[in-house]
Amino acid sequence: MASAAPLLKNDTLPAATAAAGVGLELGVLHEGYAPDSKPTSTGDQRVSLVPSVAEQLIKDGYGVIVERGAGVYSGFADSAYEEKGCRIASRAEVIQKSQVLFSIEPPVNDFAPLKGKTLISWVGRLQDKGKDIVAKANAAQIRLIDVTAVPRITIAQKLDVLSSQAKVAGHRAVVEATHAFGRFHSAEMTAAGKYPP
Repeated sequence: MASAAPLLKNDTLPAATAAAGVGLELGVLHEGYAPDSKPTSTGDQRVSLVPSVAEQLIKDGYGVIVERGAGVYSGFADSAYEEKGCRIASRAEVIQKSQVLFSIEPPVNDFAPLKGKTLISWVGRLQDKGKDIVAKANAAQIRLIDVTAVPRITIAQKLDVLSSQAKVAGHRAVVEATHAFGRFHSAEMTAAGKYPP
């Protein structure tokens, strides 16, 4: 049976209750990918927050604003986000209204309007490019959370972006190598017969 007594002797915090309205506004930025852009485009097809995760955050009392078209090249239409309770807005509005923003690649060109906000992104703070991003974020007074800094331990496995993305890259490498090879890799015996390598 649960007790109303505090867990700690000097604990005077009020009991936790569900938020009456939206607390913190979270923003999801488009990664800038466009299939018809120049080959030097630095955009990414991935999106930093998928609709199912956004739905969980909304249930926890957060508001989620998604930049128009942010998930399109990852297979998530704006309507998929709206169905989960997210609001769709322009990039400027997402940056203006959100206190915390998610982006796979840090949007260095948008650092000025991000002043005083928190950016959760793939920084790589120990690499030269990451050190430059950290310096620019500090100059712009942005709180930067580097998702690559999560410790690679068992308890944090579900947060480990380095391992998950390395696994995806490995699968893709095998598929691309198979396509480039153009033949079966080794002799294969099936119900339809034997295929030579």
